[in-house]
Amino acid sequence: MKIIKSRLIGTRCIKAKDPNIQLFQVRMLLNQHRDALVDRILTDLSTYIDFKFKTQPARSDLIVLFERLSAFKTKDVDLEFYEPILKQLNRKDEIILTNDYFFMEIDEQIRLNLNPQLEFAA
Repeated sequence: MKIIKSRLIGTRCIKAKDPNIQLFQVRMLLNQHRDALVDRILTDLSTYIDFKFKTQPARSDLIVLFERLSAFKTKDVDLEFYEPILKQLNRKDEIILTNDYFFMEIDEQIRLNLNPQLEFAA
């Protein structure tokens, strides 16, 4: 049994023995955690963009970003991007999710939509 702790979604247990089912359950938890972060960002998107990117987007840009981030929540996390979390989970039976990788993915989405000609390399 694996235990994943998140400050956003609480403590969750992965009880499945089959590695494929475990991976599916972990992906669902990562999705939930990321979606909770996106929801928090969306509550004050303008302030977040000003803080993180040092820019004040136009109202029309905020509307587009809000829609794109909302749509982003419908996509599954890319497990390759979260490989360090998966490796940590393989080594330990209990982990605490930090927001670092999640913010990197979310910020990349914002950056690409704020300034489409720039690409973010993590």
